[in-house]
Amino acid sequence: MSANQPSIIEIFERFNTEEKCIAHFERIRWPEGVECPKCQGKRISQFQAKGKTGKVRYLYECMGCSYQFSVTVGTIFHDSHLSLTKWFLAIYMICSAKKGVSAKQLERELQINYKTAWYMAHRIRLAMQEDEEFCEKFSGIVEVDETYVGGKRSGKRGRGSANKVPVIGMKERTSGKVRLKALRDVSSTTLKRFIKGGVEIGAEVHTDEFPSYLWLDSSGFTHKAVKHAETYVDGNVHTNGVENVWSLFKRGIVGVYHKVSAKYLPL
Repeated sequence: MSANQPSIIEIFERFNTEEKCIAHFERIRWPEGVECPKCQGKRISQFQAKGKTGKVRYLYECMGCSYQFSVTVGTIFHDSHLSLTKWFLAIYMICSAKKGVSAKQLERELQINYKTAWYMAHRIRLAMQEDEEFCEKFSGIVEVDETYVGGKRSGKRGRGSANKVPVIGMKERTSGKVRLKALRDVSSTTLKRFIKGGVEIGAEVHTDEFPSYLWLDSSGFTHKAVKHAETYVDGNVHTNGVENVWSLFKRGIVGVYHKVSAKYLPL
């Protein structure tokens, strides 16, 4: 655990009531004060009401357009019967576990049914996905590599395989930031779209000798390739950082999730 990362006990003590969770989320969502999501009005009144199940709901009403809303409107928490205390704990568990957290573990730890845990985990992972249009591009030395995830291959080795999904990964060496994406194929065109969308022109890109990377030098990048048939490290040229990511990634699939379908691999 990172020295700056709070423990699960600290998270629970900090967010052990619905009121504390709402106050925290309100500060994050509306740092300059509550705002109507419909008309952006600032004159807001706050009140409580009981829902059909008897659960107290914390609501706001816009004095300008009379629209009633909650702090969770338009978020992954909206229309959920679960308390924010459980949502916050689930987010902590998913974000702090290196190898991931299964829905079965959420079911046990949060004392909810499996279907609810499954949908909760998927909502959280969807919210964590970066919008490629707005994500910051990597710079400096960037390692790029691919791996394959899926069913067993029958007698075929190397790149390209039936029943397996290619996943491309890049790691910014200085910051340690990582970006992964499931792909349809590993053609030059596909890899070019991913790398150009996530790496600054002029960056030094380290790969192996796979031919689909040969376009890098002529496209504004400094391309350095390591020949894995001969060595895995050539001075400071290597892809060990992103390969370590694959090792952790696959241990998580085998040890935590056991298997992942192509449909849900992007999550």
